Amino acid sequence: AMLALARDLVLCFDDLAAVCWAPSRSAIGRRFFESVISSWLDGGPFPALGLTAFAQSADGALHSVGLDFWIGQELRIEPPLSTDRVAATRLGIRLVNQFVLAGRLDSDERIIAPDGTRLVLRPSRDPALIIVRRE
Repeated sequence: AMLALARDLVLCFDDLAAVCWAPSRSAIGRRFFESVISSWLDGGPFPALGLTAFAQSADGALHSVGLDFWIGQELRIEPPLSTDRVAATRLGIRLVNQFVLAGRLDSDERIIAPDGTRLVLRPSRDPALIIVRRE
């Protein structure tokens, strides 16, 4: 409901340049925000790029920023899976969408990535983090 209100407010303020979304520490362009939020509210995919973000850790892992707002956990894609940052971000977007639909991860899950790679999704010792690695 709050995002529908934010989307409606964006439509009312022609001079608005961007919407700041604190959980992902991002500024989302006005038109992009209106488009992806409208699509999501109409049953489309969760707007993972915008309402969450991705950052690279010092060790090369790719981790989400802001997913914890939605499910209480962040996502960490481990090297070497994260070496190809574009592919890792695409995987992260798919996983974020799935977690927003299904909720937090409480036990190990095994999945097959779009490229056929077998992956393990595992809550870390810190239950606020989901580790993604090759099986």
